[in-house]
Amino acid sequence: MDILFIPFLEAWKLLLEASVYVVFGLMVSGFLRVFLNPNAIAHHLGEGKIRSVFKAALLGIPIPL
Repeated sequence: MDILFIPFLEAWKLLLEASVYVVFGLMVSGFLRVFLNPNAIAHHLGEGKIRSVFKAALLGIPIPL
């Protein structure tokens, strides 16, 4: 029975540890949505050119850090 229970218990612990960061990320994205104009972001990142891909990549680099 423990062989089935232990993985679920460890997954629950991992979920509890990560939940603070998930909630923080949702709050930051909500604030960005409220205070930044979505059309301006779409203009800079949604053109479909190589330049917009590089901009998006540079903005996305700090996210995992």
